[in-house]
Amino acid sequence: MHADRPGTRKGNALNWRDLSIVRKLGLMLAFNTLAAVLLIAVVFGVSNAMDRYQWTEEQLRVLAQVVGENSRAALAFGDRESARQTLTALSANEEIDQARLLDAQGALFVQAGFSDRVAHRGSLSERLVYSLFPADLQVGYAIVEDGREIGRVELRAHLLHLWLNLLESQALMALLALLLAALAVVFGLRMRRIVTDPILQLAQVSTRVSSEQDYSLRAVKAHDDEVGALVDDFNHMLAEIQVRDQALQSERRTLQQRTADMQLARDEAERASRVKSEFISTVSHELRTPLTAISGALGLVAGGVAGALPAAASDMVGIALKNSKRLSFLINDLLDMEKLLAGKLRFDRRVQPLMPLLEQALTDNQAYAEPFGVRYVLGQRVDGVQVEVDAQRLQQVLANLLSNAAKFSPSGAAVAVDVVQRGGTVRVTVTDQGPGIATEFQSRIFQKFSQADASDTRQKGGTGLGLAISRELTERMGGRMGFHSRPGEGARFFFELPVWTAPLSQPAALHTAPAPLGPLPAARGPRVLMVEPDADVAQLLRRMIERAGYRVDTAATGAQALALSREHRYAAITLDLLLPDIGGAELVRELRTQEDTAQLPILVISARVEEGRQTIGNAWPDLHWLAKPVDQARLLAVLERVASAHRAPHARVLHVEDDLQLHEVVRSMAGAQYDFELATTLREARARVALERFDVVILDLALPNESGWDLLPDIHARQPDTRVVLLTGADISDELARRVDAVIHKGDVSPRELLDAIGGPAFSDTQQDA
Repeated sequence: MHADRPGTRKGNALNWRDLSIVRKLGLMLAFNTLAAVLLIAVVFGVSNAMDRYQWTEEQLRVLAQVVGENSRAALAFGDRESARQTLTALSANEEIDQARLLDAQGALFVQAGFSDRVAHRGSLSERLVYSLFPADLQVGYAIVEDGREIGRVELRAHLLHLWLNLLESQALMALLALLLAALAVVFGLRMRRIVTDPILQLAQVSTRVSSEQDYSLRAVKAHDDEVGALVDDFNHMLAEIQVRDQALQSERRTLQQRTADMQLARDEAERASRVKSEFISTVSHELRTPLTAISGALGLVAGGVAGALPAAASDMVGIALKNSKRLSFLINDLLDMEKLLAGKLRFDRRVQPLMPLLEQALTDNQAYAEPFGVRYVLGQRVDGVQVEVDAQRLQQVLANLLSNAAKFSPSGAAVAVDVVQRGGTVRVTVTDQGPGIATEFQSRIFQKFSQADASDTRQKGGTGLGLAISRELTERMGGRMGFHSRPGEGARFFFELPVWTAPLSQPAALHTAPAPLGPLPAARGPRVLMVEPDADVAQLLRRMIERAGYRVDTAATGAQALALSREHRYAAITLDLLLPDIGGAELVRELRTQEDTAQLPILVISARVEEGRQTIGNAWPDLHWLAKPVDQARLLAVLERVASAHRAPHARVLHVEDDLQLHEVVRSMAGAQYDFELATTLREARARVALERFDVVILDLALPNESGWDLLPDIHARQPDTRVVLLTGADISDELARRVDAVIHKGDVSPRELLDAIGGPAFSDTQQDA
């Protein structure tokens, strides 16, 4: 089997996990037997050695006492010869190396040594014993006479025989352990058919099912033990999977047929819609030419260019002129709706004040209200608010709401127009004094061709497209439209638009306001050259681009731009066409003639985009056009796309934090130039530090039942170059702070402080200047 072959992870070494179950069982049985016998041998040997040691010590103490008592008289009379004979008698004990008798002053009175026994230390086994265990045992006995010490006996014995006996017994036990382990392996291999063959057979069936996708296969049950129960469950699972697979195949065939039918129906619907759109577009355009001539001629006749008309003729011309205008409105609505549905309606959105647009709409539509005897009244105002809209499309929305209000209000009534700002949105409301909107019609009011009175005898004209077009236009400009009405109480139509604010913003800090504007940490991304003569605009664009992780050089003139382009290698250039020394088109041509900048992406950011396009044309590659005021999101998206090849790989950050919301805030602060990985427990963090490579570790100390300090040894041992930043709510002493690279507090962290902390010396510029 494959599991029996040598592993490949570490050369030719076997991998324990890849061994077969048979070998695993045999090795485990052998290991357990060997470990058990060795443990018993060690315990028995240590216990025996301690007993022998204590017994030897006790025997020496008894001998010392006997010698002391026998030497009492010799000490008293100064008889050294008698004392020496007493000590020499100890030579019968083979373990005693030396005996000494000291007088009352501690001076040597007499001694006896057995030097021939010390020579036993020369053999290899004896040197090994004495290197592992205590070599000698020394005891003493004080000889006391009338409460006064008159001498002392000291005996020293060697322990060689004790330790040699211990090693011999341990060697025998080790030999016995190896013998039992070998028997265990043989026994395990003999018993493998009973235990492992059913499991191996089950694994083979599982492999065939996986590779052949044949769920009709079944494993053979050999015994009624736990493995037999596993085989029964496995076969039952295969039976269920087979039934479900058959049902799934049937459903798949049904779904494929339905999908094919739906595809045919969708293709037919798209074809019909395309034919309808083409028909509407063709008919509408073909009608416009003769209708223009008809309306113009009727207008001239009604104005008296052909002379005075009889009263009856004048009325008829007026009716014809009025209905030609209605037909013109209908054609325009049809064309607008067709363009909206096809996504072809062009929007020229610009940032501009709202109130002048609204006042212009009231003035332009007053002539429409006069035949109905209705006047427009501007109520609440919000001066100074700016919105990003297409002025022409906004006028179309206002004209529709104002004309409907005038059409459905009684003569002499006033249509109120109010403007209210609510947070980041501004609402414009048009209120009429008409009959209101019927309840059953309110759910359909924004549908195409919907009219409250759709009969042939309705009193109010209209195509039923105006509100549908107005809502679609409002939503395309980032807003929304709605209404409030009760039957008999008039109607209030409104639309809301987002208030435009300068795109200078920072990620929100934790519990504090954003840090004041100031110099950002040195960017380490691709280098961008910004050519902008206006200092305020240059500062705004620079902050936008730098906060996205780019390095920015600025030039106010074309000459400066050319000089910088020769000194450095850039990922892209942003260019305003109106420069004080040379024209933007000339600068583009000059850059394209230089070898280093011939293919350099250029982002033209100008208020005269259309004029620039006509002047420069499409002759030069990699030109991108952005109109002022520039949209920050679009600018950064284009810059990211064209400069992606120059961007250094994102730095990897491991954030050890159990608060998921805090993690999201920190990640947003750091920006897209960092790849964040989250570990919510110390165990998970240790595993990731061991297996992965990180540039920065942001560490929280207060983890559930754990301390972030415990991770520092792992980081320093496995990734010594990784930068460690503490993000904590606790106060850290200077001594502890020196253990990490940076400490920031959760209560007052700002984006700039976070970037300073994680963007330290662990990183280096990967994009070098030419």
